[in-house]
Amino acid sequence: MLQFFLDLVFPKFCQGCFAEGTYLCLACQAKIQAPAERCLGCSKNSLLGRTHPECRSRDIALSALLVAADYENEAIRNLVWNLKYNSVKEIADILALILADYFVNRELTDYFAGSAVIPVPMREKRKRMRGFNQAELVASQFAKRLGLEYLPILSKNKETKSQVELERNERLKNVEGKFMVKPTPSLGERKIILIDDVAATGATLNECAKVLKQRQVSEIWGLVVARN
Repeated sequence: MLQFFLDLVFPKFCQGCFAEGTYLCLACQAKIQAPAERCLGCSKNSLLGRTHPECRSRDIALSALLVAADYENEAIRNLVWNLKYNSVKEIADILALILADYFVNRELTDYFAGSAVIPVPMREKRKRMRGFNQAELVASQFAKRLGLEYLPILSKNKETKSQVELERNERLKNVEGKFMVKPTPSLGERKIILIDDVAATGATLNECAKVLKQRQVSEIWGLVVARN
């Protein structure tokens, strides 16, 4: 019944070409391409978005930032918007599929076998208002598709302003020291895939990585649908 009324209010149309019956048709899905891979520290080209060794001295904890799609793609922008602001939760599985396809196309599945998938946490106040954390929805579906362990173990220990409202330097300061790891068994020397829907400066992902790095994990890779 809920799905029936949702279809009446927000009927399924491809968010790229507006064909009826799906939020992303196969033709538009095939047009999705990943942007140029760049180092988070210096923004220069880097294979798989790895952080250059010399850039890690700039307090960057992420091993790399993987970006699955170009934010200039209209379908991607519309999918992200309708998940976050129109609460079309079904879109989370579509975004997870885009991330999984990116992993398969880049032949990364074997390298990340046994990794833990961790979503970026949301401010509790905003999560209550929205009713869900989109990063959690996408991350759980992504983990399920690739047979990886899903561990929502990060939380915010202090409320912050929305990153959307801030300039680059303000974003970096806004998230400093704001995250913590919930009590959990040892992560061991595992690779971590840290997931969010969209990244801008990567400040939030990097602050999450700093906290996780204290748990002696092997590598921490950021993975986002797009970078704005």
